[in-house]
Amino acid sequence: MFANTLLIALIVVGILVGISMIPTKGIFKILTVMSGSMEPTIPTGSVIIVKPAKNYRTGDIITFRGPNISSNKKDDYTTHRIHDIVERDGTISYITKGDANESPDGEWISQDRVVGKEILAIALVGYLIGYIKTLPGLVLIIIIPATIIIYEEIRKISKETKKIIQIRKEKRAKAKGENKKSSKNNLKSRLKSRKEKTGEEEKR
Repeated sequence: MFANTLLIALIVVGILVGISMIPTKGIFKILTVMSGSMEPTIPTGSVIIVKPAKNYRTGDIITFRGPNISSNKKDDYTTHRIHDIVERDGTISYITKGDANESPDGEWISQDRVVGKEILAIALVGYLIGYIKTLPGLVLIIIIPATIIIYEEIRKISKETKKIIQIRKEKRAKAKGENKKSSKNNLKSRLKSRKEKTGEEEKR
């Protein structure tokens, strides 16, 4: 049960990380918080799941890109709470603030820079997710354990298959032996019947 649970957990983590890396609009992202600007709400090293929303309100925790929207570097993402919302010339902009910061951020965030709203934060797991996204982390934490667990499962299945084959062979051998015994008994019975008939004829 432990091995199966671990395998499922690794597969789920791998799938989530893979999906989060697909450059598609409207899909959730898994990001690692590497600063303390949102503590204690989101501690350093947390993993957050961010999903785009139709509307954002004051108090929502959002993740937004830096001024260079085309950049996908992790350093270009910031996760802060919406402190104020304004609409200028039909365009909505946000002023954000980190919970641990004394004053709001010094720039307005346009709506097209917002990646999404934080829907889940898990402390410390961000370090693990961040490491998994690297090649050594992927090999060490996902591929190697998954390979070991899959090998063990295949070995167990092979062992059970051999047991089933052995049981079937024993049943066939037993059935064959019973058939031979039955045939032998039938032969003895027929011979005995012939002898009895021959004896009766001799008496006559």
